[in-house]
Amino acid sequence: MQVSTDQKLLRLIKITPVLVVMIFAVLVNIFVIQDNRTQVKKDTENLRSDFLEQQREQIKAQIDQVYRQIEYAKANTENQLKQTIRERIHEAHRIAETIYQRNWDKPEAEVTRLITDALRSIRFNEGRGYFFIYKTTGENVMHPLLPQMEGTSKWDLQDVRGSYIVREMGAKVKQLGEAYYRWWFVKPSDKTKEFKKIGFGKYFEPYDWFIGTGEYVVDVENDIKANLLDRINSIRFGDNSYIFVFDYQGHVLAHALRDTIGSNQLAERDSSGQPFIQNLIQTAREGGGYVRYINPYTPSTGEAADKLSYVRGIEDWQWALGTGIYLQEIEAYLGQREQQILQQNSDNLTKLLVLSFLVTAIVLLFSLSLSKNIAHRFNKLQHRISNDFNELEQTKNQMQQMAQHDALTELPNRLLLTQQIQQSIELSDKDHQQLAVMFVDLDDFKKINDLYGHSTGDKLLQAISHQFAALIGKGDSVARFGGDEFVFCFPQLTSHNDALNRVELIKQVFAQPFEIDGKQLYSSCSIGVAMYPADSDNPEELISKADIVLYKSKARQKGDVLFFDQSINEQVQHDFLLEEELRHALSRDEFYLTYQPQHLIDGDQLHGVEVLLRWNNQSLGQVPPFEFIPLAEDTGLIHEIGLFVIEHACRDIAKFNAEQGQQIQLSINLSPKQLIAKDFINQLVKRVDCTGLSYQSITLEITENVLISDLVAVTPVLQQLRDLGFSISLDDFGTGYSSLSYLNTLPINEIKIDRSFINKLLSSDQSDSLVKTIIAIGASCHMKVVAEGVETNEQLQRLAQYRCDIAQGYLLAQPLKFEQLCERYPSSQSAINSPA
Repeated sequence: MQVSTDQKLLRLIKITPVLVVMIFAVLVNIFVIQDNRTQVKKDTENLRSDFLEQQREQIKAQIDQVYRQIEYAKANTENQLKQTIRERIHEAHRIAETIYQRNWDKPEAEVTRLITDALRSIRFNEGRGYFFIYKTTGENVMHPLLPQMEGTSKWDLQDVRGSYIVREMGAKVKQLGEAYYRWWFVKPSDKTKEFKKIGFGKYFEPYDWFIGTGEYVVDVENDIKANLLDRINSIRFGDNSYIFVFDYQGHVLAHALRDTIGSNQLAERDSSGQPFIQNLIQTAREGGGYVRYINPYTPSTGEAADKLSYVRGIEDWQWALGTGIYLQEIEAYLGQREQQILQQNSDNLTKLLVLSFLVTAIVLLFSLSLSKNIAHRFNKLQHRISNDFNELEQTKNQMQQMAQHDALTELPNRLLLTQQIQQSIELSDKDHQQLAVMFVDLDDFKKINDLYGHSTGDKLLQAISHQFAALIGKGDSVARFGGDEFVFCFPQLTSHNDALNRVELIKQVFAQPFEIDGKQLYSSCSIGVAMYPADSDNPEELISKADIVLYKSKARQKGDVLFFDQSINEQVQHDFLLEEELRHALSRDEFYLTYQPQHLIDGDQLHGVEVLLRWNNQSLGQVPPFEFIPLAEDTGLIHEIGLFVIEHACRDIAKFNAEQGQQIQLSINLSPKQLIAKDFINQLVKRVDCTGLSYQSITLEITENVLISDLVAVTPVLQQLRDLGFSISLDDFGTGYSSLSYLNTLPINEIKIDRSFINKLLSSDQSDSLVKTIIAIGASCHMKVVAEGVETNEQLQRLAQYRCDIAQGYLLAQPLKFEQLCERYPSSQSAINSPA
């Protein structure tokens, strides 16, 4: 019966390919013919719609490009005017300086006449521009257009908005050396509204003059309009496309038909009776769009033609800007392309059918040969399947072993570990007992790899794994979690003490050295423990919580053991919330700055401030810096936060110096990770430059741990900062073991005595001697010395006696917000009285 079935299957294998090929060939040819007809129709439709859309987008892009050019020219009107009048005033000032230098020994009246004679007749800006000269007291020295004003005082001259033109411009120019000024006047040609006028003046110190000029902005804008219209009139796209411009009243401003420029075409109608000029202007005023109409003028023929135009309005100039396409040209082009597509598709179809018949014949011959070959191989395949089945089963078992066990130690891996813990939970739950998951991490295993090589490290892991496996009793399990981490599962425990006993068994493994390749290697481990059911009933959660307390244990002391409890859970949740909130602190504007004043001990004047970052979170409240700064460094957020502090602090102090009339120093603490970050100096310079604060006004504070971590990388960065003009301060000086060596090798110009020494200054002879020595070292190295944490008058007096330069602390002032800083140190006083 089986043989008969196989014979039928063999006959089917021989015949089926031939039949399938023949049926497939017929169906393919039918499908190709039908698809070709459909595709031809679709191609022609797509060609028409795509080309029309392309033309529409093209004329829109042309108008948008011209619109952007106009907007750019408009935006630069004032800049162009300001540049022109500044250059002319500089020329006039050079003329006056030259005349004065050649005649400095002559009377002022004679030199004044020589200068005014030289400048009086000069005109510029199409003849509108001229120079005037005033004394800063308001007396007119020269006015070419109104010579009767010369010798009179215009101190009280006001524009239409009440500004004292001569008085304010003179004061501004005298203070800054040169300056722009704005005032408003009606024009002689239009007294119905005010026009803005921009002036520029430069101070002429020998006679307390300022030489100036001014120009109406609208006049420069009119020049720009004329230049733009000239350029627009010259734009052409092919034979028939051009740019046209109408104002909203219908006047032609630019057009290919030059004779129409200047005329009013608002009432024009096309051959269908449509007021197409009104429609174009109305569309432009409403934001722009397409308008179809019969255009009475085609450049290439001079005849009327159906046209589609795109227009866009320039609202403040009341211009309608547009261009268009002639639809007859598009239809002619599309007709030619449709004929080409039809012919091309007909040729392709013929070729495809011929090729299809040839391929079908070849495939039929090949399929006959292939079917015979398949039938022959079918018999051989039956034998091989039977032989390979057993081998496949063995391979499957081997792969399952490899998938669930670690290749190096042969212990179960993570996948099998989770299954084992789940089974142990079910077993413990059945007997109402407890279960312990213990996460074990080898201490300083990396040092062994670095010292002896990875092969030795692998052998040590194998030796430890063998001893771990020896600890396992019935129902227990141990797995290699990864690297130098192992996880034990001990089910059916009756008490917490049972878990402690298992911990001691694990630690006993490390009581003796391991013999590896003739070397005795000592190791130890840290352990984190999570219990079922107290901590969780989920294997993944038990592993995770054991992992958490493991690293809490290592952070506290290597070789320690820690059990998971509610306090640790709360700390973890707090740490997670802290990190989550910190990531949004900048975007929520939760950071703010305070400033710790620094006083000169000699004279008790404000020398500078140290900026301090504070964080007030909506959920956590006021978060101390010692909590969020290390977290910001660990997560990489310190770079963005640091740049925020730099920019805002520099902006505040630049504003303080300008408004309060003082030049104080700003001290900014740098994180070690900030300093060695890629592109830090470029980012620092970019943020400082945008605030206007000079580099010389900024002191960058670093702590010794920056230097200890990577002195070679830090040194060139510090030198580059010094070369730029920044000051470098070594914070917490005296608390490190190598502070003196840094003074000898690094470009430091300020040291800060740690507050711990100041606290004991009066009560400890040792602290007193150290402070005195540090101040002496600073003086000998020509460095400023700053004392932190000054809280009593006695401390301040002792520091003054030792000639310390600068002090900061609660005795002098607590950290202040910027508004409080401005109130406490007003511009009217530079000396600051000590608080009572």
